[in-house]
Amino acid sequence: MRFRRPTLRRTRFPLRVHLVLLVCSLIVAVVGVIGVVSVSILQQNLVTQAENGVYLASDNAIGRVTAEVGSPAELDALNGPFGLFAAPDGYYVIADGDDVLFSVYVAPDYTARDLTAAESAAILEPVPLDEATSITVPGLGDFLSLRTTLHLDDGPSEGLTFITGGGLDDANATLRAFMLAELVIGLIAGAIAALIGYRLVRRELAPLEHVVGVADRVAATPMSSGEVSDGERVPLRDEDRDSEAGRVAGALNRLLTHVEASLNARHATEESMRRFVAEASHELRNPLAAIRGYAEFTVTTPGLQREVVGALARIGAESERMTKLVEQLLLLAKLDADPALAHDEVDLSKVVLETVSDAHAAHPGHQWRLALPPEPAVIEGDEDAIRRILLNLVGNAGHHTPPGTSVVVSVVVDAAGTSLRVVDDGPGIPAEAMPTLFERFTQARPASGGNTRDASTVGLGLAIVSALASASGFAVTVDSRPGRTRFTVTAPRPRAERSSPPDAASSQPNRR
Repeated sequence: MRFRRPTLRRTRFPLRVHLVLLVCSLIVAVVGVIGVVSVSILQQNLVTQAENGVYLASDNAIGRVTAEVGSPAELDALNGPFGLFAAPDGYYVIADGDDVLFSVYVAPDYTARDLTAAESAAILEPVPLDEATSITVPGLGDFLSLRTTLHLDDGPSEGLTFITGGGLDDANATLRAFMLAELVIGLIAGAIAALIGYRLVRRELAPLEHVVGVADRVAATPMSSGEVSDGERVPLRDEDRDSEAGRVAGALNRLLTHVEASLNARHATEESMRRFVAEASHELRNPLAAIRGYAEFTVTTPGLQREVVGALARIGAESERMTKLVEQLLLLAKLDADPALAHDEVDLSKVVLETVSDAHAAHPGHQWRLALPPEPAVIEGDEDAIRRILLNLVGNAGHHTPPGTSVVVSVVVDAAGTSLRVVDDGPGIPAEAMPTLFERFTQARPASGGNTRDASTVGLGLAIVSALASASGFAVTVDSRPGRTRFTVTAPRPRAERSSPPDAASSQPNRR
């Protein structure tokens, strides 16, 4: 089993926030590096000063002891008010092994006292000889301790242990104060950088904000049809800036100009073609009516040969087909030019009953069924347009499915509105034909193969359905698979009923 690696969702921020965070991070990083280096240098200097003091005090004390004391028994002579010559916050210890012979601690206020047994034991812990080492004395603090060997008359052959200590509390306090100052300076620098940086970045990115605003408003403008007027542009003061944002603004303005010119050219071409189709269709109606009339009149003349009668009947049938095509083209041209339709109250159930009744006569080989709510389904729209939509959907099911196909026409009322559904169990529509199903002059082969294209259709029925539904404010959807195709036209609820939910009983279909 393969496991997919989880993907982390990144929180997205505006570009200005990213830039400010980046600048502040760099400033804080630089201040941090400077702080670490500064603390290291200061710590090294303080330790060096403490070591120099300890070495000097040790040399002075050893020299005095050597000059004034001849034997260990004479060490008591050093116990004066200050004992040995001592610096504040320091101690001196002379020991013979683990036996303390002399000890003194000089406080920071220059008061001297003997070390306690616990303090002396902590000081006597083994440390490297002749090397200053940091130790902690309980009750006194941190010290830099130096252990040396002192030889006196009548003393041990290996010499006495002489330990000198210098306090590190002042150095540590200075170091902590410096680190705190560095931290405060870093936070203040980061806050100032964030405040000033945000203002500067926002000012510099103002042209880009204008570009985004113009792009959003242009994207919300419908451009699929109609003439496009001169839309918004990024202000010239932003376009003339010698920056990346200014160049983007200029590029967007030029792009919008080209797009508007292209769309207007397309609209002009469509208008010219629409007028041509409308005028040609209008001009063709009269000749076609004349041809059909003469054919019907002539075919009734007695004495004509069978071949002539057949030819005249064929002429009449084709003229009728061309007349229907011309009427469909005229309807589409009218909808393209003026899609406004009436918005009256229409009883959809009545329209469905009448249309399905006509479908029984037009396609007797199909099984037609109804599913209507018990109460009349009233919608707002143009009755002629609704009737034509239903006629085209029913005619589409009758023309493009084989005899014996079951077609169910139903009306469903729910909270979203009133839906008209035409469902058949025919061969279905292939998936590759679905994207262009509602385009003009489009007919799809059934999903099961073969060709059921009727010579009496030209592929305008669903295009008319889409155009009429769009003009009426309806939504048209289709889903299909082999054995089931469903067209759904959804009409919003009438304005008078939108404030209250539909009757629960009206959503229950009633098959007839």
